[in-house]
Amino acid sequence: MNLLNEIGKDWGQFMRDGRTLFLMLAVPILVIIIMNVVFSGSAMELKKTAFGYCDLDQSNSSMLFISGIANNTELKDYSAEKSCSVALNNDVKAGKLTAALIIPPGFEQGIRSGETQRVIILLDNSRFQVSPTLESFVNSAVQQTGQQIGTQFILEVWSRLNDADAKLATLLEDANSTREKALEMKASLKKTTNSLNSMDINSVKVQLDEANGTLNAAYSSLDDAEGNLTKIESDFAGYDVTLNQTEADLVNINNTLATADMFITASKAGMDCTNIIFMAYCVSVDSLNASVSSAHSSVESRILKVREARVNLYAANLTIQEFKANIASAKNSSNESRTKLENMKKFITQLEQNRQAALGTMAEIDSSLDQIITKTYELEDIITESRGQIKEITSREPQSVISPILLSSFDVLGKKPFFGFLLPSLLPLVLMFVALFLSSTSLVREKYYGTFARIQLSQANSLEFIAYKVISYTFVMLPSSILVLLLSSGAYSAFNLLDLNVFLFLLAALSLNTLVFCALGIFIALFSESESTAFLSSLVIGLPLLFMSGILFPFEFMPSQIAIFGIASPLTQAMLAMQSAMTYNAPSMVPLFTLAAYGIFITLMAALALFLGKNNE
Repeated sequence: MNLLNEIGKDWGQFMRDGRTLFLMLAVPILVIIIMNVVFSGSAMELKKTAFGYCDLDQSNSSMLFISGIANNTELKDYSAEKSCSVALNNDVKAGKLTAALIIPPGFEQGIRSGETQRVIILLDNSRFQVSPTLESFVNSAVQQTGQQIGTQFILEVWSRLNDADAKLATLLEDANSTREKALEMKASLKKTTNSLNSMDINSVKVQLDEANGTLNAAYSSLDDAEGNLTKIESDFAGYDVTLNQTEADLVNINNTLATADMFITASKAGMDCTNIIFMAYCVSVDSLNASVSSAHSSVESRILKVREARVNLYAANLTIQEFKANIASAKNSSNESRTKLENMKKFITQLEQNRQAALGTMAEIDSSLDQIITKTYELEDIITESRGQIKEITSREPQSVISPILLSSFDVLGKKPFFGFLLPSLLPLVLMFVALFLSSTSLVREKYYGTFARIQLSQANSLEFIAYKVISYTFVMLPSSILVLLLSSGAYSAFNLLDLNVFLFLLAALSLNTLVFCALGIFIALFSESESTAFLSSLVIGLPLLFMSGILFPFEFMPSQIAIFGIASPLTQAMLAMQSAMTYNAPSMVPLFTLAAYGIFITLMAALALFLGKNNE
């Protein structure tokens, strides 16, 4: 077989088939353009993400938190709905929302009380490409809002600390004033103590005892006077009895005299005193009657005097009763005075006890004042130290307290859209599918038209045939590699086209990538009876290589064994080679050697499969 003839044959075959030509030249360019449109953003865009929230607090803090998220995405408010948290959960489960936030009631009050508040995020984790980003985005918003709220809180605290510093300054002056007043109180207390110590309680007690003795003597004299008055009263009673008896006797005598006077008058009534015979008798009767009348008058006079004496005696008795009443009153007053003196003695005794207690209390107060004076000096030191600490704290920026460590990120590779970093991986991926599809379907087509059978009948060397086909297909698809490189450099500035070394390295990497998958496509074609079978087989092999290449799922998310296999796969090696030159400007030859080894190994395997197939026939 002649390699140039094989290349010419395959070239003509590819150029004559419009579908093959479209797949080889147009499809890679279209895929790159479409991917550029899809991944043209320079940052994660969340504007079209279905994101709901339920604000159960409706406070300034919750609105601040929501506004921080709303600046970067579109939000749908469920807060007005009844049981909005349940509605959010149902909509996320139904796929109507990608994520949802629930802000609990008491959110702001809890923050002000120093309690950590838990904001709930509901994620549709079936959208595994977006949900981690959303969670990170919300975490960032939580951190940012927390810093804003924390900064505001710290500023309020520092304002209070400044107020406290001003109050401490006033307190310092008050401490000095308190110490001065304490010293004045000590001086006053010393004077009071001296005054209490100078009190002579014993002399007061002696005077009270003397007054009590005098009172007892007066009481004894009153008792004697009362006894004398009682004796006089008794004598007056005897006098009254005697006067009563005398009055009675005088009344009897007076009655007798009255009777005698009547008898005398009666004896004269029957006589004619003009008669000389009876004249003397009448004179005697008249004389006797005069004597009786005189006696009668004298007795009546005596009765009046006796009665006057009884009246005077009664008046004297009343006077004695008044004296006795006065003496009794004086005795009662004396008893009261004695009680008062006893109370005064008790008061003096209590006063002495109180004086001693007061002296003890004042000693304690004096000791307390000494402590207060000492504590005022200590308080001055504490206030001075506290004010220094307050100034040290309030002189710092609030951000340095909330976030003592700040993360500053720098894009060391410059600002590029996602597509700029995706392109080095996209080129080998597109050419992988193109190489697999074209090589496998083309060889199957040759089998269908009998070309492959004629080659087998010619007894050509299997290894030589497979190697020629691999090289031929690789060469035929070389324009695809050149075309996508020109497009990458010209349209997307992925590398400097004038840097020949980089261009040749990239072309070598894509060519080796094409060679490997052309060999793999030929290997697939050896076991395929139709183009559709070859196409599906290419997908079955290509898609796992795509998923394990790290372009869709980072290796960090894969199980370690799968990650090792994915990194070692030929597609990943081709991507690493392209990234080393286009992204990092440090071309690495290791992936090229690995691709060459893959190409040789798969070519040998295809040759062995062809050899075994010919022998079986």
